[in-house]
Amino acid sequence: RSFDFAASKEDITILVKVLQNIDAVSEEVARSMRRAAFFLVAAPLIVGERRGGYPLESDVVYYRYGIPAVNTQTLYDCFVEDMPPCAYSTSGGIFVSIDSEAMQNARERKNLSLGDIASALGISRKSVRKYEQGASTTIEIALKLEEILETSLIRQIDFLKTVDSVPSVERMLSSLEKRVLGMIARIGFEIFTTAFAPFNAVSMPKDEDVAIIGENAASMPKMQEADRILTGISRCTSKLIKRAKMVSSISEVTGTKSVFVVNGKIKRVQIDRTALIRRDELERMRDADEFSHIIEERVTDAR
Repeated sequence: RSFDFAASKEDITILVKVLQNIDAVSEEVARSMRRAAFFLVAAPLIVGERRGGYPLESDVVYYRYGIPAVNTQTLYDCFVEDMPPCAYSTSGGIFVSIDSEAMQNARERKNLSLGDIASALGISRKSVRKYEQGASTTIEIALKLEEILETSLIRQIDFLKTVDSVPSVERMLSSLEKRVLGMIARIGFEIFTTAFAPFNAVSMPKDEDVAIIGENAASMPKMQEADRILTGISRCTSKLIKRAKMVSSISEVTGTKSVFVVNGKIKRVQIDRTALIRRDELERMRDADEFSHIIEERVTDAR
């Protein structure tokens, strides 16, 4: 799966992938995770304990194909203790970002020149100027700078960010998926497929006032979450209930609707917050309003 669960706090929703070694996340899975996050206006996050043969350090953000990765302690500190991480890892080592404005103000307040600080640190004047312009540096140099200037300079990392452009999906649709998604598109929905997610696509009603050009339009995330429908497609098998329950919990966290179109006979019309619609029912539907109304009706009646 591209992600294991969704969670929300205040105004941020995150899609979380949990595993021991963050290197196990392939580029394909990362792309799918970013794609799902884009359509759900969520921030993708990997939580793990190791990178290759080395443990992830606390208070450090790592990245895997553009997705931030942290260990459980960093996650706890951020969400429970309200202490976001300050350092990030690259191929060159672990670095921190300097608050350039705070550094300049502190230096001028203490009447120190760039050369004075360079001498105290044992580095070039050019390097000090770069730090004052916002360049990153090592933790050791940043701490020495704070000691010299007697002020806090290390910036916290805002690593929980929504995806601003959607990656392409590289997965062939099955004949059943093509048929069902084609019917949903016919009655008035924009369809955005996903891979490795518990749902097959995100469906959104076509809106003449919202021009969607391709899948990179900046206007897409501005649509209301309630207009988005997590859309699953399944045959009537034992896996249906498990998938529908999972999608139901995701829709509750993200404020979206959810539906499974089932190929076969079913006795139930919903599972938790997920509506179930038979494929032959979908074939008879006339427009997007009827589809949305049936989803709302079946979920509401079951409460």
